[in-house]
Order: sequence, then structure tokens, then C-alpha cells
Amino acid sequence: MSTDVTKRPKDSKSFWKTRYTMLLLNTLGLAICNTTRVNISVAIVDMVNGTALRERVAVDGGAVFHDPDACPGEQVLEGPSGGKDGEFIWDTQMQGEILAGFYYGYTLGHIPGGVLADRFGGKVVLLFSVLVSSLLAILTPLSAWAGYYALFINRFCQGLTQGGTIPAIQTTVCTWAPDHERSLFSLIFLGMFIGNLVSMAVTGALCETVIGWPLSFYVFGGVGILWSVSWFLQAADSPAQHPYIDPVERSYIEATIKSAAKKNLPVPWKSIIKTPAIWALVAIMITFDWSFYLLVTLPLYLGQVLHYDIRSNGIISAVPHMTGAAGSVAFVWFTNFLLRKEFVSKIWTFRIINALGTLVPAVALVVVALVGCDSATIIAMLAISGFCTATDCTGSYLNMQIIAPNYAGTIVGIVNMFANLTGIAVPYVVGAFTNDNPTRAAWNTVFYLSAAVATVSYVVYAVFTTTEEQPWNVPASERAQKANVNEGIENTAFDEGVTQIADRQTTQKGHWKAIVP
Repeated sequence: MSTDVTKRPKDSKSFWKTRYTMLLLNTLGLAICNTTRVNISVAIVDMVNGTALRERVAVDGGAVFHDPDACPGEQVLEGPSGGKDGEFIWDTQMQGEILAGFYYGYTLGHIPGGVLADRFGGKVVLLFSVLVSSLLAILTPLSAWAGYYALFINRFCQGLTQGGTIPAIQTTVCTWAPDHERSLFSLIFLGMFIGNLVSMAVTGALCETVIGWPLSFYVFGGVGILWSVSWFLQAADSPAQHPYIDPVERSYIEATIKSAAKKNLPVPWKSIIKTPAIWALVAIMITFDWSFYLLVTLPLYLGQVLHYDIRSNGIISAVPHMTGAAGSVAFVWFTNFLLRKEFVSKIWTFRIINALGTLVPAVALVVVALVGCDSATIIAMLAISGFCTATDCTGSYLNMQIIAPNYAGTIVGIVNMFANLTGIAVPYVVGAFTNDNPTRAAWNTVFYLSAAVATVSYVVYAVFTTTEEQPWNVPASERAQKANVNEGIENTAFDEGVTQIADRQTTQKGHWKAIVP
């Protein structure tokens, strides 16, 4: 082999590199998507006419529940609480269907979004997802005034367009992130927590302005359009297609990516479906999404069981998202630490990370059920749960990138399609136990069930997961060609400090062969 091949690639000397811009733009795009997804959960309080609904409940006969295990404030009246009267007379079921409409579309949009991202690149798919969903967010007030069904269709279409968001991000990461920086690029998923926090904090304030609740949709939608302009001008599907990148950085990225995503490959659907590791990832992501959507129902629990007022409820409901933001940063560092120090193998790194993200929140939910009305302990457990569920930012998504980077978008589309069914299922499960019986015992049943789901899902993941690149990731013709040259890819970028991140083996010629995430 020539000496040129074995030279260590050099990175750009610039402090701020083009790939960092890609990381930042992806993070902001994901945050914007979450703001337009979540803000209606807060705004709907001002959209609904609470007085009219309470009068309807009074005519129909309001039900007062006596809970023998109730926390102080023993009676819970079924029906809406107070608050400023809005324009729409939507009962609890209609409100739930409006909120769920997004997730019907979101679930259906993942596989098409993943296939399109792998076929045409992450840039155009993410641009379409954010731009169209932002325009639909701006049209949300008009849809609401047009009627319940128009608003449901609007929310469904927002979910459908955002279904391509995560697949597009996965595809972009596989073409832009050097192998030893994959865990760093997991910071992109911090955008989910940032979006939730900003949406919850800002929407309430915007609803109190003269314009009222419509302003929250105009503001977040407008920010999404501004982001779309920046993304269009600054983003590219790969370093080779970026017009402004330093050639040195481009060469460095290309030399330090073991298996960059290739476009226009036929999707091996049969092989993907028959791979146990794919279903292991489905199982673990179901747990993460179940936990997330359960936290979305937290305001209902805090009101029905612990009897917090609306202002306190909102603050406490934000706690898991705050700790989740901190957790996403902490687990990026911790994952990188385990990979760099090589205390355990890569597969055990992911088993450990995902155990923290699923089993710890499961234990926390059991504690919540057992401590009764100890609010301080309950809040602490919810904070711990939010912190640990942030491991999906590094554990699951990084695992998906490793096993088949050429189909990163398609795989995340398949996995998230199944996982996001929990966005539809969790409200129905919670409602089945608590709608007609909003007691502490009923909520405890929900917590025990959630803990059981997390435990079973993790066991499935731990048994069937892998960190080996799947044979169907590379077409048979390319595998044969590589086998004739050399098994593996020589990559001297990981000499000295950089090589500490990789699982290293020695080739027959004495060079390092990097096998990295």
C-alpha cells in the first residue's frame, strides 16, 4: 500500500468547522419541530371555553369521585378546571383527538421519510419537514376557526411532514460526522428537550398577550421559516457537496468515516425485517417513547392526584424536560467516555447506557406509586426519570447508525414508526384506567404497567442487539470487491489520542484498522 494512504489525515485548523454548523442547524431544526408539536398542548387551555363545558357537565351530572387513598384535597370533580374562557367548546375527548392527530400522521410519516432521506439526502427532506410543518403551524388558528375537523387534518399533516425529521437527521449524521465524533453529534437530539422547554415556557406568555393564543402558532411557525432559509443556504448532504467547506476539513471527514451513507441503493426490506437487531431497537425505542409520552400526561396526574394548581402544575411538569436536557449532554460525555476508555466492549456500552435509560425510570415509577403523597420524593423521581430517558440521544440512535449507516434513514423510520405508536396508545391506556376513576390507585396501576413494559423491552433489546455492521448494509458486489483488496478499512486518523475511541485491531501490514461507531 502506498505511504500516502497511511498518512494521518489532518483536520482544518479553524476553531469553528463546517460540520459544527451542520450540527447546530440540525439541533435547531429538531427544536423548532418540537415547539410546533408541543405548543398546542398549552395553548388549548386558552382555546377551550371552560365555562360552557362546565355548564354542560352540570346539566349532564358531574361526577364526584371519593378516593380513599386521596392526597389532601380529597375530591376530584370530573371535567375541566377553571381558566380563561376560549372560543371553542371541545370536550375532553375532542381535545384528546386533536392532540393525538399529530401522532397519527407522525407515525405514518417515518418510513416514507426514511426512504426519501436515504434516496435524496437529508437536506431536502429536513427542509421539507420543517418548512411545511411551520407553514401549517401558522395556519393552525385559521384551521381551528374553520372547525374541529379542519384542525385535526392540519395536525395530522404536521405530524406526517415531521415524520421525516429524525430519518433526515440520521442520514446527515452518517455523512458528516467522523466516526470518532458520532457520540458528539448525538447532541443534536438535545433539540427535542430544548424545543419542549421553550414551547412550554413561551407559549403561556404569548397566550397572555393582546393577540392571545394564535400568537404562539405565528411565532413558532415564523421561526421555522427563518430556519429554513438558513438551512437552504448553509446545509449540504455531504462535505463533497458543500460549497464553502475548507478542503482540508472535507478530506478529514471523508478519511475518518468508515462507512458513509451511499445514495440510490435498493432497500433490502426482507433482510431488514428479518434482522433481530432491528426488532431489538424497536423494543428499546418503544420504552423510551412510552416514557416520554407518559411524561406528557404528567399535568393530568399532578392535578387529579396531587392537586397542584395550574401555575405550579406547569412548573413541575417542566422538571423532567429540564433534567432531560441536562441528561442528554451528560450521556453524550458518558457514552464517549466508555467508548474511549474501552472499559467494556461497544455492545456492553450500549447495554449499559440503555439500561440506565429504561430500568432506572421504571424503578422511579414504582417508587412514585409506593410513596403515596410525598410530593418531594415524587418530583425527585420524575426528575430522575427525565434525566435518564435522555440516553436515547446516544444509546439507541447511535446503535442504529452503527449497524447499517447506508440505510440510517430507513432504519430509524421503521423503528420510530413502531415506537411512536405509543404516542397514540399511551393516552388511551391512561384514559382506560383513569377517565372514569381518576384516583391514586388507578394512576399507580398505570405506573406499574409502564415499569413492566420498560423491563420486558429492555430484556428483548439486551438479548438481540448487536454492534456489528449488517451484511446487507453493503451490496454483495461491493463486499466481494473489498474482500479482494483487504478486509476492513485502514484509517490512521485514530493514531495516538484519536485511536483511543476506536476498537483497534492490527492488520497484516501493521497498520491500525479502526472499527468505530
